[in-house]
Amino acid sequence: MNDKVVLGTSESIRWENNRLLFFEDHYRSLLAKMRMKRMPIGMYFTPDWLLAHINGWIKSTETLDTVVIDVVVQWSGRGDVSVQIFSEVPRLSAHTVIDLYRDYYITPGLAQFPLTDFTALNYLASVYGLENEYDVCLLMNTQKELVQTHLGSFFCVMDQDIVTPELNSGLLVNVWRSQAVKAFNEAGLKVVEKPMGLFDLQKAQGVFVLGPQTGFLIVDQFRKTAFDRSSCQHVMDIWSNIASNY
Repeated sequence: MNDKVVLGTSESIRWENNRLLFFEDHYRSLLAKMRMKRMPIGMYFTPDWLLAHINGWIKSTETLDTVVIDVVVQWSGRGDVSVQIFSEVPRLSAHTVIDLYRDYYITPGLAQFPLTDFTALNYLASVYGLENEYDVCLLMNTQKELVQTHLGSFFCVMDQDIVTPELNSGLLVNVWRSQAVKAFNEAGLKVVEKPMGLFDLQKAQGVFVLGPQTGFLIVDQFRKTAFDRSSCQHVMDIWSNIASNY
């Protein structure tokens, strides 16, 4: 392989209440990404090895609060992969405002392509959000459907249903979304996965975002539409119970 070509992938894991949330699922997700990019996975690359690597980082940085751990894996085509650990402290306001990022769109058919990730798109959306004082930016596909946010998957509380974009919209499958859909269904909530547009967002009683960067984040406002935070409380209680007992 050309030495100038470096393949890379990453996985974000939330450290909260002195533990890593959904670590086993994140480990399997990372392995799947590495396999898709034909990276070598050494015998040493076990869950215990990665967990020790992350715990060593947490101990060395004296991390006590909630942080997001980013595991970055790179491979130049020769030898073993290199693994680096980074961390960041989530910074979100008490009043969460969401809006659209429309400089670039997601092509649904390419979302599951091995070399596709939203790193650059998420970064550009985050800059746009900072410049315009939006906490969360919604990403859209080329059909002008809502896909996800730059910080994680989003869900709308609509009457008795929990509505979220379908996989075919172009979103990247992630651990938190999969856990949420499973947990909500098992709790007796009706989860509807379907194409979503702005009208769906504007008629929702409540909106929340789920991901390692946000945890369970209730959205307060989209433009002139104000959401009812209390409509998300029951769902948040279910999620908190799942996350604390996983």
